[in-house]
Amino acid sequence: MKKILSGIVFISCISSVFCTDDGKYSFISKIFTEENIGKEIIYHTDRKLSFTIPSIGYVKYVSSFNESIKYIGEKGEFHILESTLTEMETENIVANVEVMDYYWQAMEGIPCHLYIERYGTVAYIETIKEEHDYLLEAFEGAYNGMFEKNYIYPFYSRAEAMGLQPLSKKIGESWMGGTDSSKFYFTMNSPPSFAWIEETNKLKKVKNRRGRKIVTIEENATLLLDVNIMINILGEDRFIKGSANGTLEAIWKWDVEANGVISIRSISNLQGDFKMDDETFFTKLSREETFKLLK
Repeated sequence: MKKILSGIVFISCISSVFCTDDGKYSFISKIFTEENIGKEIIYHTDRKLSFTIPSIGYVKYVSSFNESIKYIGEKGEFHILESTLTEMETENIVANVEVMDYYWQAMEGIPCHLYIERYGTVAYIETIKEEHDYLLEAFEGAYNGMFEKNYIYPFYSRAEAMGLQPLSKKIGESWMGGTDSSKFYFTMNSPPSFAWIEETNKLKKVKNRRGRKIVTIEENATLLLDVNIMINILGEDRFIKGSANGTLEAIWKWDVEANGVISIRSISNLQGDFKMDDETFFTKLSREETFKLLK
């Protein structure tokens, strides 16, 4: 088996939402308990990245997949999740030509292990069978999005993770968050990019829906990105490098009684200066992502 370090950037978590007697809500995961070992949770993810290169034209990368996760226990200082991607679909278009991604197809139904460190993020990814080691970088690309992924503290603060300052908010209250130099991948074949994020979260409302108490959280963030993108143009890999800045807006839905995320919808609008070979250009990038509980 091989393992690869992962600075996964998309916050997706299986969290408990607790409401205290004073009407405050706290968000801390309870997945890593003995009673949850072996239990399966399934999420569906949709992603779309689009931008224009002046000399090439419109570029679009679209993907969707289901992710099944099971808590399988502890190993040393880590919690271990077994994750399997299924129903994987992709549509990648560069200059009106479809680009096939064979690694994407090869990952279908192949499980891997995610090692979760004490602060809730993924320390590294490990294949279960040595014959699948060649898929490690593809796994890392597939599990990355535009947020820091945290399986214990969805709205991460180091003080909360250390037990010094638990997050506890009432309806209408806001709080700050962010990440520094978080690693992610624009496309599965790209080198890592890095994000600096400053975010404001607000607990907008709590509603009863068909007997379930649903929490809505609104997130607004500013982004600074160190961008590295590899795209295939007419069978040739081309490298794009640059810097971008922009904004992100997201809506989170939580089920209080079921102790978990229902959905996350996010839209990122970015712009910046880039270089590809000897060409320099300015362009705007759009990134959309949805994350929804299926089971």
